[in-house]
Amino acid sequence: MARRGRKALSVRKARTTETKDDQVAYFYLIKHTEKGVQQNARAKEQGQDQVARAVDAEGGKCSLYSTRGAPFDYVSIMTGLSPSAAVRIAGAIESRGTVRATMIVGTHLKGSISA
Repeated sequence: MARRGRKALSVRKARTTETKDDQVAYFYLIKHTEKGVQQNARAKEQGQDQVARAVDAEGGKCSLYSTRGAPFDYVSIMTGLSPSAAVRIAGAIESRGTVRATMIVGTHLKGSISA
């Protein structure tokens, strides 16, 4: 009986080992509010720094992309976050009232597309 327990434990461990293909990424589609459109460049930078610190404190990594001319002003891609941390980060992004964020969760697809 003890042997079955060990086997079950090793199966559970194998399932919890995350590979790149299993890694969850959080995509935040970010749009300025009326207040956000009016703020200066320095204030926008301070907001971005505040979010970067929050992501770092949660143990995650993030990249921010400007998407001018698109339906959203920015797209941020974050990894290394727990689901609850991702929700807290969404709150941090919106906390200043200058942007609204839509969060989309995705996983990496196996393989890659080459041109």
